[in-house]
Amino acid sequence: MNEKQLSIGESTCSGKFVANAKGSGGTAMFCVNELSRIAMERCVTARCAIRTMGDLATEHGFYGASGSFEGGSETLLIADTSEGWVMHFVPYPETNAAVWVAKRVPDDEVTVVMNMFTIRNVNLHDPDNYMYSENVIDVAIKHGLWDPSGKDGVFDFTKAYSDGEYAHKYYSGRRSWGVYNDFAPSLDLPTDYVEWRISRPYPFSARPDRKLSV
Repeated sequence: MNEKQLSIGESTCSGKFVANAKGSGGTAMFCVNELSRIAMERCVTARCAIRTMGDLATEHGFYGASGSFEGGSETLLIADTSEGWVMHFVPYPETNAAVWVAKRVPDDEVTVVMNMFTIRNVNLHDPDNYMYSENVIDVAIKHGLWDPSGKDGVFDFTKAYSDGEYAHKYYSGRRSWGVYNDFAPSLDLPTDYVEWRISRPYPFSARPDRKLSV
């Protein structure tokens, strides 16, 4: 958190692409550590932080916490005094860039990220609630991650760009279920699912059954 109460939290995730940093066999300049620091230096709002980090990562290259699919991509949870957002980053070494998307959390809802992408359908025409890199659709189409003909339905960022949970099927799911079950047990969410990327077992966010305190 900076002096303006802009706050950022981080969770590593898997992704379809992996990149390496300059000096480590790659060309990418930024990881989320440095992106977060720059955003904290320059920004007051979450929207400023998202745009600043997204533009820098796309222009100069982005790399994840590891050189493998586990931890090769990143999620940031970004909040200011009035808004909360979730932002996903995927490295794109082909053009030394990043693919990213951000979604606003409704003011009366709770979201949870446990080492897994959670943003699904992306409304490209709703700037109040979504922000994204200009390449988000083109890269997915080029690499066969989404079929624009309608066969794959509405564009789903997690389905297209995630490489799933880590080595264990319930690595993210059990923890996500636990949070929602504590805050919103009335949802009666399933404890079992086929595969996170495909079956979409849990919502992006949900309204708590009771008012929450610190």
